[in-house]
Amino acid sequence: MQLSAFLNLIRWKNLLLILYTQLAIKYSFLTTFSTETNLTSFQFITLVLAVICITAAGYIINDIYDVEADIINKPKKLIITKYFPVETAKKLYFYTNTIGVSLGVLISLNIQKPSLSFIFIVAALLLYYYSKKLKSLPLIGNFVVASLVTLNILILIIFDLTNSFFSNNYFVITTILIVSFFAFCINLIREIIKDIEDINGDYALHMNTLPILLGRKRTKYIATILSVFPLIILALFVAFYSEEFRATSAYTVIFIILPLLYITLKLPKTSTKKGFHKLSNILKIVMFFGVNIFIVLSISK
Repeated sequence: MQLSAFLNLIRWKNLLLILYTQLAIKYSFLTTFSTETNLTSFQFITLVLAVICITAAGYIINDIYDVEADIINKPKKLIITKYFPVETAKKLYFYTNTIGVSLGVLISLNIQKPSLSFIFIVAALLLYYYSKKLKSLPLIGNFVVASLVTLNILILIIFDLTNSFFSNNYFVITTILIVSFFAFCINLIREIIKDIEDINGDYALHMNTLPILLGRKRTKYIATILSVFPLIILALFVAFYSEEFRATSAYTVIFIILPLLYITLKLPKTSTKKGFHKLSNILKIVMFFGVNIFIVLSISK
């Protein structure tokens, strides 16, 4: 039970998605499109472990600061205080975060780019201050989380690709940037929906999230408008590459555009906590299908 609680505390499913995304990019997408890379397999593993540890630490510290709100919002899913005392959780955060940042610094030094160490240090600090303060600020906290999720995709590109890549392979660059923008939008929308879902607990703790500041109705419309942007980008992607990558275009329409369109139409009509939770879960699935484009493109080339 203790191990199960720990895995839920660090959101093991989300960490697996990060691992899957990194593997899909490096060993499927970049390999299929004959892209020259820098990292050895050992260096790649070190980088991924750094990202996973820092992300896991972010989930732990977030739950530590969210205990009071979670008692109201999701008492059945409470982990800290129920399975781990707060002090134990703080130690888990410290050790996990230290390992992540240390691995990040080591890989930066190993590839002789010490300045890249700041990526891991800043990410860890942002996750800490997000949990402590930024998440209670309207939209700022949502933006920070969405940006850090996007960084999980871009970080491999920053570390692994050669300088010549950036001037030669426009298709690969464009695809990675489109998926990164898609991931940013999906996570921003999902964070806003989660704020609507958790409004009661946040209000009780005097937090100033977007739904509390503007109300549920206006916040729903903001999230709906934001969902239009990834739809436009994906539609353009399909339009430009439908001839060359027909299978990928069909996949994008069926598994990404249509579910996202459903959310766009359904969100303004949703009014219950259960309804918002359902939309949030659908967005998680859409996110998986989105990063899976790397695999589909590799197969259909």
